[in-house]
Amino acid sequence: MIKFKELKVLQFLAFVIFLNVSSCCVFKTDPADLRISSQTFPSQVTVGQRFNVSFTVGNYSNTDCNSEATTQSIVNLKMRKQSNQFLQVNNTETLSPLDFEKTQSFTFSILIEGADVTGPYDLIFSVDPNNTSGDGYRNNNVFTSVINVVN
Repeated sequence: MIKFKELKVLQFLAFVIFLNVSSCCVFKTDPADLRISSQTFPSQVTVGQRFNVSFTVGNYSNTDCNSEATTQSIVNLKMRKQSNQFLQVNNTETLSPLDFEKTQSFTFSILIEGADVTGPYDLIFSVDPNNTSGDGYRNNNVFTSVINVVN
């Protein structure tokens, strides 16, 4: 039969084990992880046609714990022609401070005009390129895709 003192010791040990297992969530938060949670853009556009490119950025965690809030930073959208590396678009917007699991959406309106502008372009969206937000995981901060501009 377990005595009262032994029961209290067992309860205390169980509590200590619980604290050790869950301590990251009880006593601290994880570093922020800014990442692109959605994107919308056409795969092909016509010269002289205005089109929108939209991205949503969120603050998440890499574990079961909440992430820290971020500070204000920026996002950047570049559109670079593949054949000559000409930078057609270079837009920057402000990313507000984000709490855990909060998001912010960005829509860039783009118009491609001029001679010799047809062809494939790299679309490069960067989250906090200067790392001013306190983002602790940087491997998912750039999204690259291709948009084709035709006549």
